[in-house]
Amino acid sequence: MSLAATPLEHDRLRVRVRGAVQGVGFRPFVYGLALRYGLSGFVLNDQDGVLAEIEGSALNGFLTALQREPPPLARIDGVEVTAVPRQGRQGFAIRHSLAGAGQARAIPDAAPCRACLDEMFDPSSRFHRYPFVTCTHCGPRFTITVRLPYDRPNTSMAAFGLCSACAADYADPTSRRFHAETIACAVCGPRLSHPLTEIAAALRLGQIVALKGIGGFHLLCDASNESVVETLRRRKLRPAKPFCGHGCERGFRHAVRRAESGRTGVAAQRSASDRADPPG
Repeated sequence: MSLAATPLEHDRLRVRVRGAVQGVGFRPFVYGLALRYGLSGFVLNDQDGVLAEIEGSALNGFLTALQREPPPLARIDGVEVTAVPRQGRQGFAIRHSLAGAGQARAIPDAAPCRACLDEMFDPSSRFHRYPFVTCTHCGPRFTITVRLPYDRPNTSMAAFGLCSACAADYADPTSRRFHAETIACAVCGPRLSHPLTEIAAALRLGQIVALKGIGGFHLLCDASNESVVETLRRRKLRPAKPFCGHGCERGFRHAVRRAESGRTGVAAQRSASDRADPPG
């Protein structure tokens, strides 16, 4: 990451941030820094990444924190700083994005963060057992992006209007869902076409379920049922190549034991979010 020379004798700066900085909570992050350092100005997404203008007396602190404390999913390639005329206005705002051809890029989808998983298993949470819970630190990004800049109207979430609770979170600077374009809940967001109990029952009966999710369709079956695995192999014309198995830590260990014993052609793969069994 490169940082251009900062002319701090001026008290208003234009800050250009390039890299994977859209869809990662970067605008809310900049907003929070501006409040922390008592700065006025604005931030927005555009064709080249994130653009901000900041005005005040604590510019150095802002620029240092910008580089040292980026959101977890952000990847900063470069920061360019130029002096601009002082405007003397109060307040800091997240402005509407500017569209156009440029070098901004969508980030990969991210597994649910620990905070979202905790909410999903918390009976007192409005996200309890809602499988599509997300925040600015996790959830689908690349596979729902229709075009850039990354804003809800430019994603497949555009079809889902926000309920009052989600709209309140989206507008709340203290929420980790502040300007989270994927925010949704059971009231206003995507839903499964069948109840989870019905899906689980079908799997126990040896049926194959197609689940449309991040990145397309996943074909689900009971990996311990050799008959249904063979049926899936025939349908997929995949007589020998291992399938990729998804599950929690318990399921991962079980799949490894079966794979090592040669009893099934299922390859186990573990993600960072599966390192501990979810509460249940």
